Amino acid sequence: MNSTSNVQMSEVKCSTKLSDTQSQLAPAILLSSLEQNIGNKLKTNLTLSLNRLQLTQLYEPTILLLNEFIANVIRSMHYIVYKEIVDNEFCIDTTESYAAFDNLYKNELVEHGDLNIAKYCKDNELQVTLTFPREDNVVVVMSYPNICKHAFCLENKLAKALGYRLLRKETSDQSSQCVVSLVKQANIQSHTPAPILLEPQNESKNLKVIFSQLGYGVVRFSSAGKIIEVSPSILNNLNLESTISSIQVLAKSIPTHFYTDVIWRLSLEAPSGQFENYRIRIKTLKENESSLLYNVSGYRHKDSTIHTLWQAVSFDEKGSNNLSEGSILNEARIHNITRNYVPQLVEERAREIVRLGGDKLINEECFMAVLFCDIVGFTAYVENNESEESVIHTLNAILRKLSKAVKSCNGLIDKFMGDCIMVLFRDPHDAVIAALEMQDHSIDINNLRARAGQEVLQLRIGINWGKVIIGNVGTPERLDWTTIGDVVNTASRIEKHCQPGAVLVSETISDEIARRGYSDINCGEVFYLQVKGKQKQLPVCYTYHT
Repeated sequence: MNSTSNVQMSEVKCSTKLSDTQSQLAPAILLSSLEQNIGNKLKTNLTLSLNRLQLTQLYEPTILLLNEFIANVIRSMHYIVYKEIVDNEFCIDTTESYAAFDNLYKNELVEHGDLNIAKYCKDNELQVTLTFPREDNVVVVMSYPNICKHAFCLENKLAKALGYRLLRKETSDQSSQCVVSLVKQANIQSHTPAPILLEPQNESKNLKVIFSQLGYGVVRFSSAGKIIEVSPSILNNLNLESTISSIQVLAKSIPTHFYTDVIWRLSLEAPSGQFENYRIRIKTLKENESSLLYNVSGYRHKDSTIHTLWQAVSFDEKGSNNLSEGSILNEARIHNITRNYVPQLVEERAREIVRLGGDKLINEECFMAVLFCDIVGFTAYVENNESEESVIHTLNAILRKLSKAVKSCNGLIDKFMGDCIMVLFRDPHDAVIAALEMQDHSIDINNLRARAGQEVLQLRIGINWGKVIIGNVGTPERLDWTTIGDVVNTASRIEKHCQPGAVLVSETISDEIARRGYSDINCGEVFYLQVKGKQKQLPVCYTYHT
């Protein structure tokens, strides 16, 4: 796709004129891509707005609501813009084959993300604008191109549940953009009934309703695995008639691993044997060979029969296995094993994305302090001491101490590279404090090693500050969500020039710390390095405790 297209779209071009800044709590947020990193700005601005309206308790659901709106509008805008470009620039009539266009659009997103489309939108002033005005009961005002007006539904259940109203400003038919306000209703903080404990009869009644509404069914097995009883609802879900012969079809459709993992194991357990959240996929009798994923829980009755409760959790028309079969408990155990191998940055960001309704890590730009720490001469140490002491034990003992300093200073370990560690910090001051603590730990470790007659192992630490790109690197089979860019490369080269036992930082770090007014760090005299990949010499200095 040509991101510098000359296609004329004057009829959809929107104005970027903003409200008087004096009437706003904070600067407006402009968006043309889902991959823009606006998290901190949105959090700050929304917090100010909710504080003003005394609605701080609604921050989490409101941020979820805004992210949902933003995603819907931008996806709609990108789809429409790309269609316009294909129609005009590539001379393809997309009205004749929506399927062909959809494949073309998906390929564009796979190859380039939304980078090219977002650039075109930005160049043509097609964007979503969030403003936070000082108006009665107004939380946020969202304006967006009129071409995607149908992506925004005013009848939003979450907004209504939170006590908000969505108001669309009336505009002329020729207007290039829509304006919607999220408004606090007068009764948003109305009294809610106090909680009560359910009486047994009411609890039973509620359980029956839930059982029916969620599509639960019951299957009872003999200890040998033969179906004794089954709920008709399960057969109906699978497009089977409610007959005895259909029960035989169901029995043959249940995967063997279910009998092996659950039925035959429970038949050997004590009467209290139980299992929960076991997923099995069963093919239906529909022509397109769709399948139904069930979540199954159950127990072994005292008469040795196995009572199971089934809930349909995923109807997949194409029969794909997006949700795996087997025990969720086993999946949790696997996660507990593998989570320590996942970078902290990935897990932290993934949790945030899932909380906001997303399903993938996206590339983002942000300012970071990047720290590299290396154990001096560790390669030679390994060669000389491999037979005398556990090299892995020694390395891990040092890295544990370094990790403790990182955690105490709000750092995130990006990766371990043998005897080298790469760490990220949002605050450059935290990075330097952590580095100085690392060196303090190193002194303590080496004092103990010296007393034991072991070789001293010193650290070199280099730190840089600036804008980095955090993104997906690799292939679908093996991905890293990691930090790349000149700031990272420069930090690594600073570390290589550092004296053992010291902390060497770029001048950008010392300047930023000074600008923020910290006084607990001393910076030495600035000197210059000639590092690989840089035409100009790099100004650096050593840092010390005050």
